[in-house]
Amino acid sequence: MIKHLLSISLIASCFLANAQSFSAKYNFAATTSLTGTTDPTLPPSATGVTFGSFSAIGTGTASTSGGSFTYDTWGLGAQTGTNTPTSFTGAIDMGKYYDVSITPASGYEVTLTDMTFSARRSGTGPRQFSVRTNADAFAANLPASLGTSTLVSIINSNEFFFNTDGNTNTITGNTITYGGPSFTAFTSPVNVRFYAWNAEATSGSFRIDSVIFNGSTALSTGLGKVNFDLNSNLSVYPVPSHNGVVFIENKNAIEVSKIEVLDILGNVVLTNATSNESKIKLNLADMNSGSYFVRMYSGKAVTTKKIVIVK
Repeated sequence: MIKHLLSISLIASCFLANAQSFSAKYNFAATTSLTGTTDPTLPPSATGVTFGSFSAIGTGTASTSGGSFTYDTWGLGAQTGTNTPTSFTGAIDMGKYYDVSITPASGYEVTLTDMTFSARRSGTGPRQFSVRTNADAFAANLPASLGTSTLVSIINSNEFFFNTDGNTNTITGNTITYGGPSFTAFTSPVNVRFYAWNAEATSGSFRIDSVIFNGSTALSTGLGKVNFDLNSNLSVYPVPSHNGVVFIENKNAIEVSKIEVLDILGNVVLTNATSNESKIKLNLADMNSGSYFVRMYSGKAVTTKKIVIVK
């Protein structure tokens, strides 16, 4: 027993010694109105990972502000002088976003912990924005939090909201948390996307700057690929669920040893029996409206998906 514990300790020590932390910053210094929709600035670098260049998809064809990533032609829906989001008529447009890729180098695993950035809108720019990734096929917003500014708040399912129509200040301290197995020791590319919507005019712009990804890299142990494969084989829908019924699509009918539903504080509120069915049904009709997480186990691999219940 002592020998076994010692072996585990040595393996953990080697892994920690091998890990290298990074804080990778995008400053968009070379972006101008003539550089098109891809940031020409040299991306940040770190051992064991390649950071791609930011691209603007479905938006305007040129940055409206030099030295930052700022584009117009977002989805409309907000009204001038109105500060009540429930009166807005627009919704997130999955065809309009800023995109960047984070790709582990061969033989390395990457772990993302969080991302901070500044954001700004023009006088008629989008009033709402959020961040999603390909870990769940861009289905849900990532956990979001704010700095000290009172000019922006978090509404709905981790959506940033500019509180007042007249607010065109640069808001710093916006934070996205990349917790969970999808962003721990991964070995396949992760795409991060910023979505913005409910602009007041087509010419209204949305700006991001000083985007900083924090995390670490380490030589691969093989566990990252197992977790990524599990994550890609299991998907949860609908998001949101309006009747509390949620389905887990098990693409290759892999053996799922345990399924847990957790509340926003991490408390396990439901445990489901094992199953290797291609579609698993969870009845959460007794749950209150809000955000939850479904955690699924298969062998040594674990993946977590976010769900939202709106009744």
